[in-house]
Formats: sequence, structure tokens, C-alpha cells
Amino acid sequence: MSESGVFAFELGDELATRCGNTLTGVFVPGSRIALSAYRHVTHSSRDAPTETAGQDPVLIYMAQESTLFDEPVLRSVLAEANATFATLQQLGSRATRAEYVNISRAYRSIVRSSLEKLEQAKKSPEVQTDEARLQRLSDAIVVFYAAECLWHLFEILYIQSNQLVVPQLLDWARFHSPQAEDRATDLLLMGEEASESDDYWSIVRSLIMLGEIDITRALLSQNRKAGQTSFKAAEQILKTMPVYQEGYALQKFHSQWEFWHVDTERKIQSGLFATEPELEQLLQLVAGDNEQWDDGIKESQDFFEYLPGYLLFTKPTCKPFELKIAAANWLNRWCVLQPEKKQCAMNRMVFQLMDHDLKIFIYDAQKLNDTHWFSTHLIDLIHHCGQLKSYFDQNNIDLPALRHSMIYEYGSYLMTSHNMWQLGIDYLDCCKQEGQAAIELLLPRITLRSERQATKLINLARQRGLTSVEREICKVLSKRSYDNERYGNALEWAIRSKDVLLVTAVADFILKHYSKTGCMLCPDTIANVGGRMFASPRLVFLSKYFEFYEFYRNRDFLSASELLVNLLESKITPDYFWPSLLIDSMPLLESKDPKIFAKETVAILHHIETDLVPIIERNVSKYGKHHSETVFKDYRVENVDEILNLLRLACARNLARALIIENTMPVV
Repeated sequence: MSESGVFAFELGDELATRCGNTLTGVFVPGSRIALSAYRHVTHSSRDAPTETAGQDPVLIYMAQESTLFDEPVLRSVLAEANATFATLQQLGSRATRAEYVNISRAYRSIVRSSLEKLEQAKKSPEVQTDEARLQRLSDAIVVFYAAECLWHLFEILYIQSNQLVVPQLLDWARFHSPQAEDRATDLLLMGEEASESDDYWSIVRSLIMLGEIDITRALLSQNRKAGQTSFKAAEQILKTMPVYQEGYALQKFHSQWEFWHVDTERKIQSGLFATEPELEQLLQLVAGDNEQWDDGIKESQDFFEYLPGYLLFTKPTCKPFELKIAAANWLNRWCVLQPEKKQCAMNRMVFQLMDHDLKIFIYDAQKLNDTHWFSTHLIDLIHHCGQLKSYFDQNNIDLPALRHSMIYEYGSYLMTSHNMWQLGIDYLDCCKQEGQAAIELLLPRITLRSERQATKLINLARQRGLTSVEREICKVLSKRSYDNERYGNALEWAIRSKDVLLVTAVADFILKHYSKTGCMLCPDTIANVGGRMFASPRLVFLSKYFEFYEFYRNRDFLSASELLVNLLESKITPDYFWPSLLIDSMPLLESKDPKIFAKETVAILHHIETDLVPIIERNVSKYGKHHSETVFKDYRVENVDEILNLLRLACARNLARALIIENTMPVV
């Protein structure tokens, strides 16, 4: 790491090494940076190619931040949290406290479930042999364990808003320090032999410091000396310990607890337990002896591990505002007794919650390596429940703006991540105009893997009135279908895109292909264009020409003739298709029974001379008489120049027959 605290890295390829490992980078969609070698240029650099220019290829490296959610096991966390997030948006700010507590517990259950899945995945053989993935899973467990621990404590202190917090803090501590309870379960299964185990008394001490009174009594009752007076007295002390029940008068409880506490200290001082040093030390912990608790602090991994247990035996009716002072004193003791240990982020954040320093807590929460999953959902819950509004107002924090910013960033991250864009839309929808703008920018950048996915994207865009996005997706699908030679699909998506140039290009390709091969591509699609033909003049021509094509194929020559003449008069015929269109008229002109009347025949002659001939002359003057470009290709003739005389002759013959028939009086 460099002096500035930023990781230094280099590309290492030959070109980069020659340039002194200087880099240039460009941000690209998807939260990535395109990196390549770069030769540093200053105002005094010579503006000329280097001696080695062109020798080495320019390699582009795509740098992208890896996240925990790249692990497939954790994808369910995002989906389940999204469902809970949507439920909270529906509840809004009118829900009861109990409903907000249920939402908070739903988030925590998602995290706990993910922790179980991570532990199972970590034990699988394929993960055990893959060091990189094993490390990712281990990191994820650390992050989500911290998230659940902090969320649980936040729920106790700020969402439930209990007047007395010790019972809830005991449950919190037990869940996050399960080692002693797990070992106690094994000892209980051993029966009387458990008291002979080397770690028997250390486990019992840990249970007492965690406030596990019932399990401690069960283990003491299995001790081989359980029938002795000292053990019976200890059982009586633990059994008669007052426990506050909600609704009970505080003053009366304090009187009972003080009496019990004084009686316990008196029994210890009388030497009743002197014959059993381990048991005496245990009861000294129960009596709140500072020396014994200091020994316990030295054994703890985190400062908060034994704090709830200490409060149970010294201040069982601790209120939230009193917890602030108790936590500060306890942290000071922990730091003095364990000076070699540095406070980790987890310890700091737990203390911030107990100290009611939410401003710094939220700041540190955003540093968790979870792509802001924890901080975003927690801030959203704080915003809706409204119980901390006064705190944020006093500290000049715009809570709605903070929530908006975090949801926007989190939703944008999901929109640019693999297979998570559907979840991101739900978050961006909560950001009003900015979210709508982000969706409009990010939706077209999603990689389209199937038409089913594309249809889903189009529906989402249509629901939000994002017509430009809908058209952009249709254009992409049209071009992709064209590249894959699925021309019917290409035409269909081009029409849906309402892009005149794209529709014209696809229709041009179909017409040119027909003029060269005589094969009409995607006839079913063209037949069902209907009123959508007006998306482009070229599509109108294609649709009408296909209609003529069908009439001719079905031997409805009169209808075909009428439509052909209309096409000639329409002025939407592309230059390259004039030869094909006029050649189509030849069989109708050569028919013994005239299908085209004299007036229409004159019109065809007019188009030959005024449309086809000038086009041929322009091409001859541009490319030369013998250049291949002078010849308009049609599958029925080799050279259009040669067909001109035949067309003129056919028109003359048909005109003669038509004039005779039209001017002959019928016999009466």
C-alpha cells in the first residue's frame, strides 16, 4: 500500500511496462472501468510516434468491483429483502409499532437464513477445495453476522422502545455468543460426568455472565456434589432471584431485588461457599463483585459480550438512557483490562447504538462490505416508523433526503448488476423523478438474453411511460434478429420501434432480396402488417407489392393489374425496384385477353421513359457502360438494358388490342 493509503497496481503487459506503467481509464456502463496503457504526455513532449509504435497490441482491461452478492447463495437475500421492502412501502407511515417490529424481524430472519445457507455452503466439498470461494463465503458470514447483530440491537433500542431493556439485551447477547450454550448442551447430555470435564466451571461461569440462569441451575444440579449444603444454597439463591415482569410495580421489585442481593452477599461473606472456590466465585459474579467481573472481561472477545449479564445482576431495571452511561463505563473497563486489543468496527458500532450516536452509526454502517444493503433498508425503516424524527431534526439531518439518496444508489447498483435489474427497478420507483430518469438510462443497457426478457423490459418501460426505452429495446432486437437472419422478427421489432430508418432498411433488404432471387422473405409477417404499414413509406410499398404478389400467385389478374398500376403511380417505388416492377407488368401486357386498359398502358410507357430510362442513364454516366453497377439486377433477366425494347413492344401490342376492344361497338 502506498503512503496515501491507496492500493497501487499495474497492468504488467509489454506496452504498459514500456510506458512506465502509467494507465488511463474510462468509466463504462455497469460500474466498470476500462483500463489501458497510457504514455504520459506534457506540453514539452514531442508530438511524434515513438520508436516502438505499432509493435505491441493495446490491451484493454475491464476492472469491476467484486461484491458479496456475486455469490449465488446470497441472491435470495436480495429477492426476499425486496419483498419485505415492498411490503413496508405499502404500509407507509400509518402502520402500528407492532407492524414495524414485524418488518424489522422479517429483515433479520432473512439475514439469519442466509447465514445458515452460508455455513452449509462453506462445509461442502467443492467449496473446501476452492480457496477463493471459501474466503468469499467466510467474508460474507462476517458481514452478515455483523448486520444481524447490529440490526437486532437497533430493533431493541429504537423500534420496540421498551422502558426496560435488560431482558431483550440478554436474548441479543445469547444469540450472538452461542458457544457457551452449545457446550452446555453437550455437558447436560453427559449427566453427572459433566462435572468431571475440564471446562465444566469455565462454561458455568460463561453462562452466568451471559445471564443464562436456568441452564446454570441445570448444570449445577447434575454436579456430583449437588447434595451438599453449599450447592443447595447456591440453587436457592439462583432460584429466588427476582426477575422483573412487565406491569409489575418498579418500587416493589426494587425492594425485593435489594433484599435478595443483600442476602446473597451476606451468605458469601459468611463463608458458606468457602469449601467450593469455583462455586463461590460463581456466586460472587451473581452478587456483582467487580473483581470477578474484571476477570470475565479479560476473557471476552467483544466489549459487549457480558454487558447484559452484568446489568442483570447489578441494574436489572436499566432504562435506555441509563444504558448509555453503563455502556460507556463498561467500555472503559474493557479497554483498560485489554489494552492490547484494538476496537473493531463491530465494537464501535454497538457502542454508538448504546450511546445514541446514530449519526456516526449510519456513517459507519455504509462502510460494511454489503453494497449498502444493511444501511439502505435500515434507513428506510427508520424513515417510515418516524420514532427518531426528533433526533434527526436536532442534528440537522434531512432524513427523507438521506433515504432517497441511499435507495437511489442501491437501486442503481442492482440495475447494473447481473440478473438483479428487476429488483433495482422497485427501489428506483421510490425515487420519483430521479429514479424515473435512472430507469430510463439504465433499462436500455441491460443485456438482452432472450425475447421473453425483452418483452418483460418493454412492459416495464410501457408501464412507466418510457416510450424511448421501449423503442430502443425494439431496435436492438430488430438488429439482432437481422444479424441472425430472422428477417420476419427483424421486421416485426423494427415496426414496433417506430424507427422510420430502421423499418425502411429492413423493408429494403426484403425487396432487394426478392428482386435478386424471386423469393419473398417472411411472407406471414408481411401479410399481417395491416395498418402498421404506415410506419414507413417503404413498408407501405412492400405491403402493397406483397398484396400484388398474392393476387398474381392466385391468378386474380385483374386485381393484380389494378394494384400494379397504382404502385407505378404512387411515387413511393424505390429506384432499385423499378426494373422488377415493370418486368412484372410484361405477362399482363402480353396477355391475349387484355388485363390492362389503354389508359393504364400509356401510363406504363410513360413510367418506362420518365423513371426507368433516366435511372439507367445516370448509372451509365456515373460508372460507365460496362461496369457491373450499371446493371439493375433482377432474377428474371441478365441485363435490364435489353428488356427496355421488350417492354416497349409489349406496351405497343397491349395498347393496340386494348384500343380495338374498347372502341368496338357491341353487336345488338
